[in-house]
This record gives sequence, C-alpha cells and structure tokens, in this order.
Amino acid sequence: MSINRFMRAVIWFKKIELSRLIINIAMIFGVGHLSHSQTIVNKSFYNPTGSYELVSKKKIKDGDTYGYSGEIDIKLLDSVHIAMSFYLDKGAPGYNSGSFVDTLDYKNSVAVYETKSDTSCKITFAFSKKGVTVDHIAKNYNNSCGFGHAVVVSGFYKKISSKIPEIKDPFGD
Repeated sequence: MSINRFMRAVIWFKKIELSRLIINIAMIFGVGHLSHSQTIVNKSFYNPTGSYELVSKKKIKDGDTYGYSGEIDIKLLDSVHIAMSFYLDKGAPGYNSGSFVDTLDYKNSVAVYETKSDTSCKITFAFSKKGVTVDHIAKNYNNSCGFGHAVVVSGFYKKISSKIPEIKDPFGD
C-alpha cells in the first residue's frame, strides 16, 4: 500500500471514530447530527418518578444472598431536577455497598451524579419507560464515588412502581 493510500485510510478511520463520538454525545444531550441529512430529535420529556430495582442474578445459600442487589427511588422536583435515593450492595460474603441521597439536574431523560470526594466518579442515569440504565465511570473502582471496596453500580434497574416514593437515606431510620 502506498503512503498516500495509507494516509487516506487513517484519515477515513479517524473521521469514522469522530462521527461515533459525535453521535454518542448527541444521544446524551439530545441534539446533534446522525449524518448530513438526519438529525437526532430531542427526547420527549419523561417523568422518572418511581422506584427501580437492579436486574441481576442472585443466589441464596445458607441464608446469605450472593449477587448484586440495588434500589433507586426518584421524585421529580421540577422539569429539570430530581431527588434520588440510591443503594446497591454486592451481596455475600462482604456485602460491600454504595449509596447516596442527592438532588440531580435532569435533562433529556438523563441525570448525572458526581462527587467532590472522587473527581473521577461519574454515574449516568438514562431513564426510559421500562427502567433506568446506569453507567458508572471511575479511575479506580476499589473505592470509587465514596462507595465500598470494588462496588460498581452499572446495570439496568427495572421500574417496579410509578408511585411517588419517600426519598430518604437508605441507612436512616
């Protein structure tokens, strides 16, 4: 292959990767271009109020639960803010867990949780009628986001109720 063909191939590959990046950003923020003639339409507003449960395999052995368990309670405060109570544990044998209660910005059916104690922590919540897809990003998952050792909260949490939940600390009375 000539240098010219090689350079064209490299440029083409970089354009494809850039296009994928632009599409991903557009999907998150609800605006952008799929191609020169198609545009992504803003997602319609979705009220995420309700309760959600992590979809995961669990096994009970000798009274101990093995496998991840998680719950999310959401209350829409206004068109751009939600209150969230979040809890997840890894199950036996260590039962390491992570939790928070916070008010988050809500735009295009997406909310993002970040914490000052771990600036690499970013948890994205993408809501739909069926549930919420959670994506957890951190530099070091051993104690990311202030959670317990090796707690990673990514996954799909199925909507189990649309009733307005009480937003409270999972460990509170």
